[in-house]
Amino acid sequence: MSETAVIYMSNGKTYTISNSPGTIASQLDNSASESDLLRSFELVNGKKVFINPDHVVAVETSELSNMDTSSQDELTDEQDQDRKDANLKAVKEFKDDIDGNME
Repeated sequence: MSETAVIYMSNGKTYTISNSPGTIASQLDNSASESDLLRSFELVNGKKVFINPDHVVAVETSELSNMDTSSQDELTDEQDQDRKDANLKAVKEFKDDIDGNME
């Protein structure tokens, strides 16, 4: 299997790229000298993504040999709803905590 890497963004999003971390890092570094703000990468599922290097937190080697790569960068509707529900619950708990401390 070819080498893959995961790009971690500052917003928590990850992108799995069919390239080595070193190659990706050099592409991101080269963008500082170029006028383009966004760098183009191809995901393992064939989709293209444009990334602003200023928002990249980390790049690491990925082992995808036993993983289904077709859905690496997308959440299912159920996973997305679970994430939204968990975030809403956390916000409500935070609000209740603040309300209790403001009295």
